[in-house]
Amino acid sequence: MSNREKYIIEIIQYTDPYCTWCWGSEPVMRHIEETYGDQVRFGFVMGGLVEDAAAFQDPLNHIGGPEMAAQVAKHWEEASQRHGMPVDARVWLDMKDEFTSTWPANIAYKAAQIQDEEKANRYLRHLREAAAAEHMFIHRREVQAQLAAETGLDPEQLIRDIESGAAEAAFMRDHAECRDKDVTGYPSFLIRNREGDEFMFFGFQPFSRFVELFGRLAGDHLSQREISSSDEEITAFVHKYGKVAPREAAEVFSLKMSEARERLDRLASEGKLGKRQAGNGWFYLLP
Repeated sequence: MSNREKYIIEIIQYTDPYCTWCWGSEPVMRHIEETYGDQVRFGFVMGGLVEDAAAFQDPLNHIGGPEMAAQVAKHWEEASQRHGMPVDARVWLDMKDEFTSTWPANIAYKAAQIQDEEKANRYLRHLREAAAAEHMFIHRREVQAQLAAETGLDPEQLIRDIESGAAEAAFMRDHAECRDKDVTGYPSFLIRNREGDEFMFFGFQPFSRFVELFGRLAGDHLSQREISSSDEEITAFVHKYGKVAPREAAEVFSLKMSEARERLDRLASEGKLGKRQAGNGWFYLLP
């Protein structure tokens, strides 16, 4: 039995690479992965948040119309203050004359998935990092190909699968699933066990909410790994993922944000980690 077949619980996230609250959910997803390991399987369904920027309206967040770029930038900054993940909102102002839709980035993920699902999920993380905090225009093919190569995917095949229409057809199936599930906001989550029992909920959720649902769906069949906040564990965490924001360390190791920053900074000063500016925050990475 492969590791992917050992899962007890599956989390399907309905998402978009540009969605700031999906980016804000990354610390919780890593907390789940670190706590439950192969017992929890992750899957992603692409929602396509913005089909046409010129027609897009989000009254709840006061987004829509000719000032959309500035409005989204403001929304990202405000969201960052709440979810704690770094953002570089200037990207919206700098790409406003060429950005028309989030669909190309969604389709790029589906092209990656055609090659390898596990690598595709890492690719999605790279898309999120690039869009949210690294000032990269992920709607551009050359950026999609660059990130694919960095993830270990074949960038030429990725572009071929986009240009052939295969990736777009896969995306449209995802988009239809979102409509069938009445998903109108991202992230949304479908949590289910191997017997097919499931719960659906919408919007950002804390780790405790997932733990509660896991208990209802799996009873005592799930075991939690005890996570130590030692320097060795924190360093291993960064080495495992390659790029970590302070909020992620705070979430996974149950630290205050100030303490997480202090610990990561000290490890960087000792040469055990590297540190790089990421918009209004920082990434810690391999030295």
